[in-house]
Amino acid sequence: MLSDEELMDALPGVRVDHDNAPHYRGLLERRLLINRCDDCGTWHHPPRSVCPACWSRTVTATEVRGEGTIAMLTFLHQRPRRAGGDDDGPYPVVAVELIEQPGLRVAATIMDAQPEQIVLDAAVELAWVERDGRPVAAFRPVSS
Repeated sequence: MLSDEELMDALPGVRVDHDNAPHYRGLLERRLLINRCDDCGTWHHPPRSVCPACWSRTVTATEVRGEGTIAMLTFLHQRPRRAGGDDDGPYPVVAVELIEQPGLRVAATIMDAQPEQIVLDAAVELAWVERDGRPVAAFRPVSS
C-alpha cells in the first residue's frame, strides 16, 4: 500500500485528506472504493468520516461492483486540453447511479460510446482511462 507521502506525490494538485485518502489509493489501484457505514450499511459519496444516515463514525472505503445506470448527463462542448485526452467532439459528463444503493452516484465520463448511446437510464459498467499518467474511473455502455 502507498504511504501517505507516496499518495500525495502521485496526485499533485489533488486535495487528499484523511476522509478521501482510501478512495484515491483505490483509484491508483484501479479499484472504485466508496465509503460505507459499518453500522447501518449506508453507502455515501463523496467520502466523509461520518455516515449521513446514522451519524456513525465507523465508515470503511469498500469496493463497488462498478455497475449502474446513467442518472444525469451533459455534453461539454468546450473543455481544457489534456495530455492523453480525446479532444474530438462533445465530452460526456455523467452521474452514474451505482447498483449498490438507490441515490448512490458518482460523476464520471463515458468512453467507447457514440453520443446517441449516452442516454438516461442506460446501463453502464466501470472502465478506466489514463489522465495525466494516472488511472481515472470512467464508464462504458454495457454490451448487449
